[in-house]
Amino acid sequence: MTLAFRHRPVPDSPLARWDARWKLAAALIAVSGIAALDHLTSAAVALALGLFLLVLARLPGGWVRSRLFLFGFSALPFLLVLPFTLDGEGWDIGPARISARGLIAGSAVLCRSLAIGCFALLLVGTAPLHHTLAAAHKLRMPGLLVQLTLLAYRYAFLLAEEMRRLRVAMRTRGFQMRATRHGYRALGHATGALLVRGSERADHVAAAMRCRGFDGAFHTLSRFRTTPADIISFVVLTAAIVALVLWDRVVLG
Repeated sequence: MTLAFRHRPVPDSPLARWDARWKLAAALIAVSGIAALDHLTSAAVALALGLFLLVLARLPGGWVRSRLFLFGFSALPFLLVLPFTLDGEGWDIGPARISARGLIAGSAVLCRSLAIGCFALLLVGTAPLHHTLAAAHKLRMPGLLVQLTLLAYRYAFLLAEEMRRLRVAMRTRGFQMRATRHGYRALGHATGALLVRGSERADHVAAAMRCRGFDGAFHTLSRFRTTPADIISFVVLTAAIVALVLWDRVVLG
């Protein structure tokens, strides 16, 4: 039986009411600009801007923190490696030398990663994913790519639930995961069964879509309406990012 899929509730906020097309375009420009920053000061300002927008979006604090932690964790290797690999003034701690230039560079990477994570959470948290993807299609994103993204997102949860059922079935039969030949073999069999079930489900979904007249085109019931506030918000955020990039390149550079 197909599991019911529920979207997480979207808190009411000015960002939730922002037209998804303008919001997506502004977020893409912001992410591109943040990725181009070189200095720690400008990256920290970008992070502060992203956190301010998250507060304005009224997203749950626990939900935001747990996901920003993942973005920060992905940038942690740079913060740990760069201080020991870049040359320059620093501090000697035993046989190791910590470079101030490397520490600043690693901190800048961390701030950029967290700032980009803020804008990603802004897109995910202030509108259902299918609504954002419908807006992407309105911005000329290919319909096939939109549908593949939607299906991948939907069935990632189904496969995770299928894996959970397999784990429960294995535990009820007394299986305990150990680093032994039997443990690896059982895990391989479970993974193979999951892949086979996923392939069969994909065939069933494709047949069901063809029976319902699927013609390869992306159709949506989402409606979009541009207001002056949408345009003003887009212009303000874009101008802030452009000013931040110019400050990073001209003043700080």
